[in-house]
Amino acid sequence: MKISFRQLLYLLIAAIFARALYLYRDQLINVAQVIRGGVWYWVAAAVAVFALTVINQGATYASIYRLLHLPQKRRQLSRLFLATRFFSVAAPSGGLSGILPFIHDARRQQVAVGPVLLANLLYMALWYSMFALFLFAGLLHLFAVHDLEWFEVVEAIILLAADLLIISGLLLAWSRPQKLTAVLHGTVRLVTAVSRILRRPPPATTAQVDQLIDDLVTAMDKIHRATRKEIIRPILHAFLNEMLNLIILYLTARAFHAHLSFGVLVATYSVSSLFFLISPTPGGLGIVEGVMILVLTSLNVPNDTATVLTLAYRGFTFWLPFLLGFITLRWLRLERPSPTPLPEESVG
Repeated sequence: MKISFRQLLYLLIAAIFARALYLYRDQLINVAQVIRGGVWYWVAAAVAVFALTVINQGATYASIYRLLHLPQKRRQLSRLFLATRFFSVAAPSGGLSGILPFIHDARRQQVAVGPVLLANLLYMALWYSMFALFLFAGLLHLFAVHDLEWFEVVEAIILLAADLLIISGLLLAWSRPQKLTAVLHGTVRLVTAVSRILRRPPPATTAQVDQLIDDLVTAMDKIHRATRKEIIRPILHAFLNEMLNLIILYLTARAFHAHLSFGVLVATYSVSSLFFLISPTPGGLGIVEGVMILVLTSLNVPNDTATVLTLAYRGFTFWLPFLLGFITLRWLRLERPSPTPLPEESVG
């Protein structure tokens, strides 16, 4: 029986998934045991808010897709969001690897890749920018209680630099597409030269880059013509995403009889999410847990309580979307490509 490239790729992804479960089986067992010991209705509420988060993430993508006149099915986009959570752990890159499921879906629906790439860059810019507001509030609280660490500031600067880089690229495509064309052509020449040295085929040709630029410019023109309501909607959804994640942390604390002030909640959420985004390990495994416990204990939360809250919160916001993301990838694999539409016959 001949195995196709797609099947081989899925087997590789399944192997990565199985390896992650094996390597972190002890933490998974601890997470399950901790969550089982929480007050059931608060745990159920946290799971329900997580479900709302997934729905709102789909709505965020749908509102951006609407700006660019792309096909927008909220349920499908919510599934793709879950797939991105798997890829962000399997191939950590601050969210960039999460674009892969959307590109796959675009090709399946025979949609131009350029607008889909632009939609994901807009999503990342909104995500980082909205999160930066919560991060600023969290770091400000830590500074006020004399508990701000140098490595937290460094991580925040790295995230801010990444956000500014994405926004700068978007503004360049918005205002000076000719300049963007020159930058991308220069990048292609550099990558092609390196590929020749390594005796590898270049990942993209000049013609492909030109097509991508044309798609981006066309998509930007659609944003130019969007209404104020269409522009504000994704911003509100992005802000709601952060609020829902903060509510999950609050519900997790209540499930284990911990009463955290708003300042402690924001500081804990913002710093833990920061190290999820910028971390040398997949999804911040091992690092986020340590940093989260450190922040909580430094803010006068008992060590045992801080450990329990950390494991439970990571169960809701890391392991649950990771597991669901792998299941979603199975669904994406079973999806058949959309048939090529037949040209309409002229009348008359």
